[in-house]
Formats: sequence, structure tokens, C-alpha cells
Amino acid sequence: MMKHTYDMGIVGNCAFLALIGTDTTVRWLCWPRFDSSFVFGSLLDEQKGGECSIRPVSAEFTSEQRYLTNTNVLSTEITTPEGRYRVTDFAPRFLQYERYYKPLMLVRKIE
Repeated sequence: MMKHTYDMGIVGNCAFLALIGTDTTVRWLCWPRFDSSFVFGSLLDEQKGGECSIRPVSAEFTSEQRYLTNTNVLSTEITTPEGRYRVTDFAPRFLQYERYYKPLMLVRKIE
């Protein structure tokens, strides 16, 4: 997996995109298209923007974000004194009936 040096990762499928922080928080998600209103917008306004997060109970944690090699699949690993877990985020896009199918899904897998 390739480590990146930014505070957020981008996941999308050419229909929408999400900005995901190193603490697994979805800080920006425009839905169902790029020019639609945002569903989560704490990137612009932390009080009113809203967000979706899978944070640890412990306030003390470290995180590391990586993309799976040659993909737009983002993996964030959280380590706390109690243990660790990984959140893998992606937006599916695949060829179906000779066209690209871009379902409106942001998939978040917790391991």
C-alpha cells in the first residue's frame, strides 16, 4: 500500500467524492453528483456542516492512511492503547452492459 502525506484522502467513483480525514471522519461528501449540495460538510463549517466518523473511545490514538496500490481504495489504521482497527473506504465503479456503473455508495469496511 502507498502512504500519502496529506491530512485527508479522497474517495470517489466519477459521480461523487468524499474527503476522509486521518481520523476516519468523512468531512466532505457531495451527493449524488459533484455539483450537488453536500451531505457532510464539516470541512467548511464544523458546527453546522455535519460529518460521519468511526472514532475510537480513547482520545489518545495515532492513525495512518494509505491507498491500496493502483486503486482509489483508502485504508485508515487507528492505533490506541487498547488495540487497533482499520477502516477501508471506497466508492464502487465497474463495467456493466458495456457502460460504467457508478452506484451511489460509499462503502466503509471496519476490521
